[in-house]
Amino acid sequence: MGYDFYIQTADGKPAAGDENYFRIPWTAMPRTLDAMANFRMLVELPVPSFPSLSAYGLTDRDFQPDAQRDQATSNRIAEYRAAYQAVKDASEPQPAGIPSYKLTYNGGFLVALAEITAALSTYEAHPHVDIAEVPVGNPTWRHWVAFLRRAKKHGGLRAH
Repeated sequence: MGYDFYIQTADGKPAAGDENYFRIPWTAMPRTLDAMANFRMLVELPVPSFPSLSAYGLTDRDFQPDAQRDQATSNRIAEYRAAYQAVKDASEPQPAGIPSYKLTYNGGFLVALAEITAALSTYEAHPHVDIAEVPVGNPTWRHWVAFLRRAKKHGGLRAH
């Protein structure tokens, strides 16, 4: 168990190559989030609400592989999926950092380029940044920061 992070390209597709993937074991994630919080890279926002199936006139049964769907149901499913994806892709217009829920839950949330940029700017302005990536303490930290810098050059990242 752990957290899998995938850099995506500007068009929203996963970037090719092993260097665009990063895994943090579930036992190491609390340390990483704690370091990010200490460097003020995270912001606390409420976890967004996902659309309900009933709001689209759907039930779990409509998503079963053997379900017989008419065109209207298929259209509602497509609308529901688009609304669900929009929640996972949403970000603040002027982010101050990365919303912590996007890294706490491995649900495919998009960590947008602006969120990464804000988090790294805050980090790099910290008075102790010069020693933060020394390989003592949290062995994941310097690799994670390097991965965030790489994601900043692309289209953000997704947490799974």
